[in-house]
Amino acid sequence: MPQVGGPVLIDYLGSTVAGTVSAVAEGGRRVEVVAEDGRTLTFELNRATAMFTAGGGQTAPRLRFVDG
Repeated sequence: MPQVGGPVLIDYLGSTVAGTVSAVAEGGRRVEVVAEDGRTLTFELNRATAMFTAGGGQTAPRLRFVDG
């Protein structure tokens, strides 16, 4: 389950950016992340793939949780 303050990695098509979980909503199905560059992104759990993606889309950036 995602936790506020937890470290994450955001995977884009050609790069990976570190970030931190800033909010968790909808029973853990929606996560807000502040990336190392200062941007805030919202990720939703995609039910088809069981992965967190920006906006819930399959081709959007993906979120990975890192052991902190």
